[in-house]
Order: sequence, then C-alpha cells, then structure tokens
Amino acid sequence: MSSSLARRASFGGPAQRLLTQGIGEAELRLLRAFLAAVEAGGLSAAAVELQIDLSTVSRQFRELEAWLGVPLARRGRSGFSLTPAGEQLHVLTREWFGTTSDFADNLTALGAASRPLLRLGVVDALVTAQGCAGAGHVPRLLARLIDAEPGVRLNLRTMRPVDIEREVLAGSLDGGILAARPPAAGLAQYRLYSERSSLYVAPGHPCHADPERELDEDGFRQLALVTDPYFDSIPLPGLATLFAANARIRADSIEGVALLVSTGRFAGYLPDHVVQETRALSALRSVCPGRVSYQQDIVLTCHAGNVAPLIRCLIRWIEDLAPGADTDGADAPANET
Repeated sequence: MSSSLARRASFGGPAQRLLTQGIGEAELRLLRAFLAAVEAGGLSAAAVELQIDLSTVSRQFRELEAWLGVPLARRGRSGFSLTPAGEQLHVLTREWFGTTSDFADNLTALGAASRPLLRLGVVDALVTAQGCAGAGHVPRLLARLIDAEPGVRLNLRTMRPVDIEREVLAGSLDGGILAARPPAAGLAQYRLYSERSSLYVAPGHPCHADPERELDEDGFRQLALVTDPYFDSIPLPGLATLFAANARIRADSIEGVALLVSTGRFAGYLPDHVVQETRALSALRSVCPGRVSYQQDIVLTCHAGNVAPLIRCLIRWIEDLAPGADTDGADAPANET
C-alpha cells in the first residue's frame, strides 16, 4: 500500500498547492462540496446532501478545479466519474477531514473524558406513556440517572427495534428501549411497563360511525391498513397475517401512522396512551377493541453478559420505579437467551 506521502508526490502540482498555499475557510468549503459530490455519486445528490442549490455545487466544483489547475471529474450523460487526479484528491481530502475531525474529537474528549456516556436506542411514542401503567417510567429512570451521574452524556437515537438490537449486539449502543419481542441471541430484556395498542380510525372512515361492529375477514381486508416498523412484532399472529395482505401504506413512525389515520382514509395501530394524551387525536375511535387490541411489554434490552455500568444502574432501578406488581424484579431478565 502506498503511503500518503507517495500519493501526494504522484498527485504532483495540485497536492503541492494544497500544501504550500494553505487551506482557508473558502478552500475548505470547496473541498467539502467535492467530498460530498464524490460520496453522494454526483453534483445533484451532493446538493441535496448539503442542502444548497445545484448551481452553487457546480460553481464550487469548477472553482476547485480552477484553483488546483486540473480536471477532477467527468460529468455528463454518461454520469459522474473521477479523473485520476480527482481520485487522488478524494484520498487526500478524506485524510484531511479525518485528521481534523480526530483533532476536534480529541479536544472535546479532554473535557469529557471523565463524563460517562450512555448510548441508548429507543422506539418513538414513549413520552405519552405517562398516561398508562408506565406512569412516566422512562423519563423518571433517565432523570434518576442524570441526578446520580452529574455531567452524564446522553446519546438517544430513535430507531427500529431490529436496528436497536443489531447495534446493541455490535457494541455501538449500550442498550435500547423497545416493545418486547423474542430477543436475539446474546440479548436480555428487562420489563419496564406494559401498554395497550388498538386499531384506530378517524372521522370520515367507514368504520368510525360503528367501531364496535364485528368485521369478518373481508371486512378487515378492506380497511386499508397503515403499517409501521413495529407491525411485525404485533402479538396477534392470525390477524397480522390477514392484515399483511392489505398493508399497502407504510409509515416509519407512530406519528406517521397517526397522521395517515387522521385523514379518515386508513386504519392503523396506535398505543392507546398516544391517542388519550394527544388532543388532536381525540376524535379517533378503536375498531373491534375486544378482538384486535393487544397488550405488549416495553422493555430495556442490553447484552446478556457484558453490561455497561450505566445500563447496570438502570436495571437496578427498574424495580424501584416499577408500578407495584408490574415487575417481577429488576435483577432477573424478563427474557434472556
């Protein structure tokens, strides 16, 4: 493998110009546009990535080529491809930004080295759970952690359950909060609380006038169901299979489901507490609640063995904050494989 010095030598004049003329803010802006274009696969995609107009990206690309004195890419009907000089500049630019990013990270780490970090993946619609058996369980757990660990750094990411589990196993997350599901091998689950979800429709939907009316299979097939990333974990195997045949519309969040259901054209599953605690959803009605509503545990998931210290604290406190008999004990996983 050639060294970065060898690559600079092979790049010749443009690399020498980068080294001798210095790089100011204007040049950095041009290099960022170049890097975005290469990694996005073209100028149009880079404009979307950088949230600027295409003409600006094109101008910055031309200015960079003029500054370095070489063409960097071939652009036209055949697509976007780098010249040899462009390929070498791409390597140098990634090295440059990687080095400066590492330097900035190291500076930040000087002040944060002693501050613990909790990386937590969560599903959406946890806040309104204050109205159900959870009684604000998740916010209270996090508040207790913040009070117990002054200066703690929290990195919360809203994600799909399968992605939460994957990243916990990979070590890029310390834990996750999601609806209970058969845990992946190597993961444990600790029960936080239980929530009920129902199939809702809004005014304008044919079922809204008579939501208690029992539907046969054909009736369910005509509901025009909205699904979400949690649909595959619904603990109603028979109905889930029936609904899947009619699941033409998909949202990537609970709020997305609520938005589409509110049009009055679709039915969709929502946690009852979301509907009860959201004024804009007060006109929604649940369809056949006795048949298609379901109860599901919300759990904290983490490694079954190697547990981060802050996650260990949360596990220890789960029993303290559990609403009465809603827990079987925090020190034993609800499910563990």
